[in-house]
Amino acid sequence: DKAINIMQQCVGIQKQHLPTSRRDLCASLNNLGLYYSEKGMLHEAIGTLEECLASIRTFLPPEHPDIGMTLWNLGNAYKEGKNVVKATELFWECLSVREKRLHATHPDVIAV
Repeated sequence: DKAINIMQQCVGIQKQHLPTSRRDLCASLNNLGLYYSEKGMLHEAIGTLEECLASIRTFLPPEHPDIGMTLWNLGNAYKEGKNVVKATELFWECLSVREKRLHATHPDVIAV
């Protein structure tokens, strides 16, 4: 898939030239992970999203919305891979993050 190759190259270049604690790199990892999920490449999606989450946690506060978004994306990848236990754990963590930052009636909280 040409798109995957381009995204992988982008991430590779960013890893060579940016510290792992850069939002740009985490955004690219997140996008690549989502694309892997869409293509049914769940092993790659989970690994990439876990890398993104580990990186983003090094420079953002625990209740930051980007952490919640990454937890949500990772939970969906696990759900698609039929690992409901791990998905549920991540969805609960996502909800906790979102509730700390957003009002209980916010659409992102309700969606979880």
